[in-house]
Amino acid sequence: MALEKKRLDRWSFWLGGDGKRPETAREVTVPHTWNVEDGTEEYWGIGWYETEVEIPKEWKEKRVFLYFGAVYHEAEIWVNEARAGGHRRSGYTPFEVEITEYLRCGEKNRIRVSADNRFADEMLPCRRSFDWANDGGLIRPVELRVTGAQRLADVAVTADPVITAAGERQEEGCAVFGVRAAIDGAGEALALEWELYRGCDGERTLAAQGSGLCGERAAVVEGRVLEAVDYWHFDRPQLYTVKLSLLDGADLADCVETVVGFRKFEVRSGRFYLNGEPVRLAGTEWMPGSDPVYGMAEPKEQLEKMLLCLKESNSVLTRFHWQQDDWVYDWCDRHGLLVQEEVPFWGKDPELAGELQLDIFCQQMGEMVRAHRNHPSIIAWGVGNELAGQAPETIQYIKDAVAWTHRLDPARPANYVSNTIFEGAELDGTTDGDILMVNDYIGTWHGDRDQCGEWDKITAKNPDRAVIPSEFGLCEPAFSGGDARRTEIFLEKIRCYRQYPNIAGTVYFCLNDYRTQMGEDGEGKLRKRVHGSAGLCGEPKPSYFVVREEYAPVQLSRRGQELTLSCRSDFPCYAVKGYYLTVNEERIPIPDLKPGEQCAVQLPAGTEEAEVQVYRPDGDRVL
Repeated sequence: MALEKKRLDRWSFWLGGDGKRPETAREVTVPHTWNVEDGTEEYWGIGWYETEVEIPKEWKEKRVFLYFGAVYHEAEIWVNEARAGGHRRSGYTPFEVEITEYLRCGEKNRIRVSADNRFADEMLPCRRSFDWANDGGLIRPVELRVTGAQRLADVAVTADPVITAAGERQEEGCAVFGVRAAIDGAGEALALEWELYRGCDGERTLAAQGSGLCGERAAVVEGRVLEAVDYWHFDRPQLYTVKLSLLDGADLADCVETVVGFRKFEVRSGRFYLNGEPVRLAGTEWMPGSDPVYGMAEPKEQLEKMLLCLKESNSVLTRFHWQQDDWVYDWCDRHGLLVQEEVPFWGKDPELAGELQLDIFCQQMGEMVRAHRNHPSIIAWGVGNELAGQAPETIQYIKDAVAWTHRLDPARPANYVSNTIFEGAELDGTTDGDILMVNDYIGTWHGDRDQCGEWDKITAKNPDRAVIPSEFGLCEPAFSGGDARRTEIFLEKIRCYRQYPNIAGTVYFCLNDYRTQMGEDGEGKLRKRVHGSAGLCGEPKPSYFVVREEYAPVQLSRRGQELTLSCRSDFPCYAVKGYYLTVNEERIPIPDLKPGEQCAVQLPAGTEEAEVQVYRPDGDRVL
């Protein structure tokens, strides 16, 4: 959202003190955290960052903003020794500070930032009540953004397909398109021009264009029906780019580009529907920040490595316990991974949610929605995880948080994730969300209960509600058995879940062993929980391949040169369209299959012993 952008990657860094740069300061590259560096792995305090940047004379009549992807978790910003702003109570959401009045154009300017990762009461997550790493620093990218006297903010795009098919996937057709954005800055002759391109990045073609309406505080593209739109799907993630130009007379005041996808995700009658098709979605959660080389300051290459590991486990659904960088959701948009993004309110500290927690929640949810609302990959928002879910105070918090989220974004579900529903299926706070989300640790944390008997109670008390087992797995060393026991638990749970049609999705926990400040294994930056089907750095264990096979939407059998493919009709459950297989580098299309259907594919002569691999239309591997 700018006419110009400038990344600020190189900073001087030091720990402690009053902000005056010591001789021991050293140069680091941002994103950065000190909690993976020798000697400071468990330093909870203030870290300082300082950089100098040349500001061109041409920026004298412009507005300049300092944008932070995230600072964990409290930030103060100074420009040329003047305090320019700060950000509190949220360590994973993006924010920006206008620094126009503090700059000296045509010369070097000094920017200094403090990051404080001490455990805090006025924070979500609160104090030490969270199960991931407490990595402080400028953990995501920082950049300068330059606009004219007016700029566009809080851009919200309507990208709704018109679904006319009943009970099956619709891949193209008409769609409703519109835009609403706030105008920051006064102007008398403002005009808005828009363009919609099919595709993103360098490969895109113009699909539609026009002009919007500009008022005193808002710019609007009124809803209009577009024809021949390709819809977004996790197997066919077609994207469009919206380009907005705000004009002040003949001058370009601001230019914004955002990527969208036309898709319709619905929750009704105990089922999920994606673009008209009833679907049952298999998923896994990945815990970022776990590679001890990078911690929470992961570069794009590390993020992509783990995201690909996640998608190729045949997971098309995931949840994030805390907010992620925009780039993560960009990847999910491009590769077809459905996401619930959550406010990191976890655990029983404080014991009961109060006004302070609701106030912080409202701040964080507002920052999340403004930053990420246009991503088609995000299908739901989460308001909390594993609180005292049957306490009246918590239930009231959940109701208030869900209502606030619906007010910000009426188009997406808002959900609470429970670990207390087994204490009373009709009394639990998760029933106040749009989807029942249940962390199922029967056999470990939840004790020796009857697996299917408990789910009989949940589904009987909530017969028309869509349900997601939102965590299940084995946590070592709290519980023993190793990866063999992890595989056994996964298979036991999946066999149970397949019996209940209103279990519309799963989120296995988890993809990887993960760094956590409350871990029972290891020390310092290697303190971790052994909970994954892959190691800290994504190296697969045997259970990873079991998950991948059980989550595959197709099953294979082979006799010589004939391959039989069956589309699952239990779980996961969705149509297979545009899939293909490779054998000896030859690509062979697979006929489209609906759940329960099968087909035979004849392999080329001489390939009886050759390896066969199956791929989704976007190139992600299935089997």
